[in-house]
Amino acid sequence: MSTVFTTREIADILGVDTWQVRRLFEDGTLAEPERFAGKRAIPRALISAIVDAMRRRRWLPQEEAAHA
Repeated sequence: MSTVFTTREIADILGVDTWQVRRLFEDGTLAEPERFAGKRAIPRALISAIVDAMRRRRWLPQEEAAHA
């Protein structure tokens, strides 16, 4: 598994829409990651924070564990 992911890859891993992942960065919930070739290079270490933020918004069930 890669050490960095695009917004789409994170969405696919978590089974959510791309806009939901993007929104977490755009509204300041999570700090913007570095970009590579115009795309967010989201480090693997940030996946748990993304899952937590999505659970707080009820975009993911509370009991579901991330598969990343």
